[in-house]
Amino acid sequence: MKRLVRFSADDARRAAGLADRMRPRIPSIVSQFLAIISADPTGHVLLTATPDRTARIRQGLGDWIADLFSGDYDESHFRRSLSIGRTHVRVALPQDNMFTGMHLIRRSIFREFEDVVPSTSEDDRAALEKLLVLELAVMNLAYSDMLVEQVQQSEQDRYNLRLGESRHLALIGELAAAIAHEVKNPLAGISGAIQVIRASLDEYHPHREIIDEALLQIDRLDAAVEDLLVYARPKPPMRSQLDLNGLLRRVMIILQQESAFQSIDVRLDLLPGHIEVDADEAQIQQVLMNIMLNAAHACGTDGRIDCRIRPNGIGVRIE
Repeated sequence: MKRLVRFSADDARRAAGLADRMRPRIPSIVSQFLAIISADPTGHVLLTATPDRTARIRQGLGDWIADLFSGDYDESHFRRSLSIGRTHVRVALPQDNMFTGMHLIRRSIFREFEDVVPSTSEDDRAALEKLLVLELAVMNLAYSDMLVEQVQQSEQDRYNLRLGESRHLALIGELAAAIAHEVKNPLAGISGAIQVIRASLDEYHPHREIIDEALLQIDRLDAAVEDLLVYARPKPPMRSQLDLNGLLRRVMIILQQESAFQSIDVRLDLLPGHIEVDADEAQIQQVLMNIMLNAAHACGTDGRIDCRIRPNGIGVRIE
């Protein structure tokens, strides 16, 4: 930065040489700045955000201006100025407000400068100009650095959230698989035992119908457990050519047995002929059943569901 604005050792000496005359004027510079800021509604809110905010800004600004005339513009000075810029970012001071504030401070500094050293050389003024340009550059650097850090932290937080969700889902999957295995084995034993009992009964035994219903319910439980295992260990799609019209008709035959569809009017509006699509029939059937069941529950009593197939570019769309 010093090389770019040609801030030399001589400029540093000239800035330090102004210290004795400029430091007594620092309270006036700070007061001018605060008076302008407090007259602006946004600035007033900023200054009065906390009971001690104005006093802390007055002290910090005074210390920073005094440090301008220290003559030591090394790494330590850079870090102090950078820290002030980072404070601006932490308190959510907009960057344009920072530029405006630096402009106001610069005007106040030069107003006092011209009053106390009216006969100073142009070299002294040029040294002070370069110094204030450097300070503005450091403040701006603080904003860019903090912005990069905030973006990086935000990305890290999102990554950690996704990682945590993935681990959580993996644990749920493991738990689902363990529960499914624990349930399937007893179910198989129960089913086998009931089938043995069923085989010992004659065809017209009064309990045979009850046993058949018990076996049917066991099969339903077994299917539910299989669904749980599929959730725990998703299978890749087994694609094949299937007739979408025929699939929708079969879905409706199954759903008509559900109580939710007993009082609902379902209207299928299908394309003529066979609609061949490349998909996993079992998965598409499950998706369609889930959506239709959701629609039925949303309809309530005496509702109506319209289901239609429409061309969509090179494929079709189910609505």
